[in-house]
Amino acid sequence: MATAIAIMYLVGILASVAVGRSRAGLSQRGRLSMGTIFGSLPWFLTQMASMFVWPIFLCVWLARGRPASPWKSTTTGDGSIRVRRRTMS
Repeated sequence: MATAIAIMYLVGILASVAVGRSRAGLSQRGRLSMGTIFGSLPWFLTQMASMFVWPIFLCVWLARGRPASPWKSTTTGDGSIRVRRRTMS
């Protein structure tokens, strides 16, 4: 039983990484560069938290009615990728 719970938790960690990247508009291929990580620190820290406590984040997201992601990836002038909060307009 403990093995099944551990496997389910690890699958949830991997799924939260894939979902977080997809909802921000990033591809699933490749690694994030250090420039992207440090340039997108609020998003990155939120993703790290959601990765480890994904059941709580999933319950809150479902309770709120599955809102759209507040994050959006953008390409800067020098070609690097940054994840920023969406502007509400």
